[in-house]
Amino acid sequence: MNNDSFNRSIRCLLAFLFIGWQLPMWGQAEGFKMGLALDPNVAWMNSRDFEHTTEGLRAHFGYQFMADILFTDTYAFGTGLHVFRTGSQVNYLEQVNDSTVQRVKQDLNNQYVELPLTFKMRTKEIGYTTYYGKFGAGVGMNTRREVDEVRTSAFERNEGVWATVNDPVISAPDAVADQEVSLFRASMIVGLGFERRIAGSTAVMVGLTYNNSLFSTHGDQTVVRVDANGLPQGINDGLILTERMQGQDSFMALTVGLVF
Repeated sequence: MNNDSFNRSIRCLLAFLFIGWQLPMWGQAEGFKMGLALDPNVAWMNSRDFEHTTEGLRAHFGYQFMADILFTDTYAFGTGLHVFRTGSQVNYLEQVNDSTVQRVKQDLNNQYVELPLTFKMRTKEIGYTTYYGKFGAGVGMNTRREVDEVRTSAFERNEGVWATVNDPVISAPDAVADQEVSLFRASMIVGLGFERRIAGSTAVMVGLTYNNSLFSTHGDQTVVRVDANGLPQGINDGLILTERMQGQDSFMALTVGLVF
């Protein structure tokens, strides 16, 4: 994780903690609602450097504690604690030494603990149902990273000349170092849903939430730059070009829980 990303994450964390410290005072006038929910999601990743590619959707599971601080009957500030997983498959070329470029395929599975901070707009109760929409941000910390990795030799240099490996040897899966994931994750959160009152102040809540990482998910990791034909840039000049890996993860979650 580079210094700029770390400093941005620390500033976001301090700002969110300050807001969280102020929330109890903001919510004294109208009340407080709490809830527990299951949070399965479908996650995917995208490439910002356009040198690596991503593939497929992945189903994951999460859960959360929810807390709404009510300004009025129709406006609230939502927070809580959200535990979830994201990840997908990424493919890229990596120069591992002066004479070898490998093709890497990784299935990533990251677990985060996130503090969401959202503004929630609610309708008046219609029958027994209240509808809501929410928008805000979150700050999370990576607590676990699982990687299934396969490497194959793609290009080798012999007597100063780079050449394609026609019969690559598949190496054993490799462990990925901790520095290859960003420790902090800042996100944008958008969602909508409804609460169905079942007894007193107890309600069933169902929601759909989109959560998108604002900064790169990857840490200090480099990829080989490729041309339009998928060949390493600079290979004909004997000097292969690389750059830092940049990519984000996103997910769509279905939240089902009880609010009290």
